[in-house]
Amino acid sequence: MTARTCLTCGTLAVDGSKFCSVCGSNLEFASTIPSAGQNRRPSKYRWITQVLVVAVLIVGALTFYREAFRQFHPIIDKQPTISASITPSNEKIPSTVINATVQGPFIIVSLTDVVKNRIVRFYDPEKKLSVPLLAYITSSGRVVTAVSSSENCRSTDFYLEGENIHCASCPSYWNASSLEAYACCQKFYPDPVPSSLLGDELRIEIEAVRKWQPRS
Repeated sequence: MTARTCLTCGTLAVDGSKFCSVCGSNLEFASTIPSAGQNRRPSKYRWITQVLVVAVLIVGALTFYREAFRQFHPIIDKQPTISASITPSNEKIPSTVINATVQGPFIIVSLTDVVKNRIVRFYDPEKKLSVPLLAYITSSGRVVTAVSSSENCRSTDFYLEGENIHCASCPSYWNASSLEAYACCQKFYPDPVPSSLLGDELRIEIEAVRKWQPRS
C-alpha cells in the first residue's frame, strides 16, 4: 500500500481518497510515498554509477602505480641528476639549436644552455655523425643525452611537453625518463647515449656516438 501527499498543503492523505481532507485539492497527481513494508528495487542508474566509480578508482590506482614505480631506461638510469628545480610544463617546449665542441674523447655542450632551454639539439663538430644529437632535462632533474633520430619517420627533431618527449614530425611520443611509447614508433625514440658532468660541461662519449647504428 502507498500513501499520497497533497501537493498543495503537504497533508498525508488517507489511502484511496481522491481529494485532500484539509484543503480539498485533487489528489490524482499527488506524490506517492512507499509504505514501510513495500520493497523498493534499486535503480539501474545507481548500479551504473557504482560500476563507473569502481572503474575510475581502478584506473586511478593503476596510473598511480605506473607513475610511482616507473623504471628509467637503462642508460638514462645511469645519467647524472642536477640539483636545480625543474617545473614540468604542459606547454610545448621546442628544441633549441646550440653549438658543441670536441675535447679529447668527448663532445661537449654547456649544461647552462641545456637547463635554460630544457631541450637542445646540436651536431657532431667533426661531422662524423650526420644526424644531430640532443640533450634534455626531465622533470626529476635527470640529464639525458641521445641521438636525435626516429628512423621510422626520419625525424631528427623532438620537443618536450609535460612528462613526455614528442617527435616533431609524427604523433609518436614517449615518457622522457623511461622512453615508454604512447603511440607508433615504439622502439624509435631518441636513442640515449652515455654522458657525464664536469662543472658546466655536459660531456658525451664520442665512442658511443661514433658507434651508433640506425635501428632500421
